Amino acid sequence: MARDTRTRMIYGAARMIGTRGVGAMSLRDLAKEAGVPIGSTYHHFPGGRQQLIEEAIRTIGGAVTRRIEVGRERGPVAALDAFGDEWRAVLEDTGFSSGCPVFSVATGDDPGLRDIATEVLESWQASLADVLSDAGIDPGRAPRLAMFVVAAIEGAVALCQAEQSIAPLRDTMTEIHHLVDDALGDR
Repeated sequence: MARDTRTRMIYGAARMIGTRGVGAMSLRDLAKEAGVPIGSTYHHFPGGRQQLIEEAIRTIGGAVTRRIEVGRERGPVAALDAFGDEWRAVLEDTGFSSGCPVFSVATGDDPGLRDIATEVLESWQASLADVLSDAGIDPGRAPRLAMFVVAAIEGAVALCQAEQSIAPLRDTMTEIHHLVDDALGDR
């Protein structure tokens, strides 16, 4: 898929953060990997590295939220699967070298970036909670269940990287399906 320079840089930064961590993301390495002149980074991101990381996290956050919303039209299980499939694709496409850049930033040491990543994680939880609530799960339980889903999938992504296998994510998704089915049965 052909993308403009700015978009390639945003997605390249997200991939680098998911692979190396936020502290190891450099503009020089990004320019090299994205195949753009280093000057392009300052042209497109006058705020430098900080601006690029912020935009990368917000962009990835928005893309995942859109996948959840598209899945929502087919029901809660499809929305949950859309969330899990996003990370399955990242893991498989990178040979398990890259995980979730949002989680990487959320656990980093920059408070400003951590706040942005936390907002993104909370937005995923809110979207999933809405999906679950709309499906009939108790609105008091839906936010807790959504938080559990995000935590479980993010943890599974880390295990997949450690084990170099998609099995932890696959097994986590199976258990999430059972949990959601049980919650729907409790209506």
